[in-house]
Amino acid sequence: MRLIVALAGCVLAVLVNTGSAIGQPANPSTPISTPPPGSGGTGDEVVQTQWGPLGPADRDFMNRVKQAGLWEKPAGEKGRAKRADQPKIQEASKHLIEGHTLLDNVVNRAGVLLGVTLPQEATDEQKGWLAEMDAANGDEFDSVFANRLRVAHGKVYAYAAQIRAGTKNELIRILSTQAMITVFEHIKAMEDTGRVDFGAIESPQPLAPPTNSIGAPDASGDQQGADASANPTDGVIPTVPEGTRFTRTAEQGVFGENNGVFFGAIAVLALALVGMRMISRSKKNTRRKSRSH
Repeated sequence: MRLIVALAGCVLAVLVNTGSAIGQPANPSTPISTPPPGSGGTGDEVVQTQWGPLGPADRDFMNRVKQAGLWEKPAGEKGRAKRADQPKIQEASKHLIEGHTLLDNVVNRAGVLLGVTLPQEATDEQKGWLAEMDAANGDEFDSVFANRLRVAHGKVYAYAAQIRAGTKNELIRILSTQAMITVFEHIKAMEDTGRVDFGAIESPQPLAPPTNSIGAPDASGDQQGADASANPTDGVIPTVPEGTRFTRTAEQGVFGENNGVFFGAIAVLALALVGMRMISRSKKNTRRKSRSH
């Protein structure tokens, strides 16, 4: 019986492994091409990449994400150094440092893959905010720290949502999604300090009502013709490297084109279990007969 179980297990393992490999290339993904630095376009140029079209707003967003880390991470380091006795400032500082370390990794990788050269220093305005923090101490530092960062993150969060909703580039969707997650965490961390002056934050404005003017959506919401003429990149589907798990069709199933192998393995296991059951019953019948004699 043990031999049967062992054999069934071996057959199942071999079939499952075969099923997951058959139909898949030896190299699971096509090598990703790395374009030359600066080839990602400038100005209003829309560049076609293997991840989908890359436009001016996409590049601007990448630059802003990179520049955010160039001043917000140092701000977190200042908070950690200057307010060691304030747990909430320490917690907010930790979020800043860890969050922008992660975002830097994502945006730096995207810059390489898309051929976009990213900024390497904060803007003059951002340097001014850091100088304010350097000059402040105690409660004044807490106020400058929390409010400068809360306002900045509120603007970035809205912009990231706009990019996420409209970008046609796969890597920018990944970057904007991570940016929204990280920035929201930072907004909450700043508010948790208890030092945010909500009265000084710009109030949100309602969206403009829909109109029936030329180029705007009509009452039925059909804008396909207007969109096609306004942006020639509409409808372009971002490409995915061949051979990855994302290229499998729904018809191929879990094991590619070899779902039959998987079900064969299940059948072998079922037969093994039935055989074990029959052997067990046979032994019981033998014992009963021996007792009766």
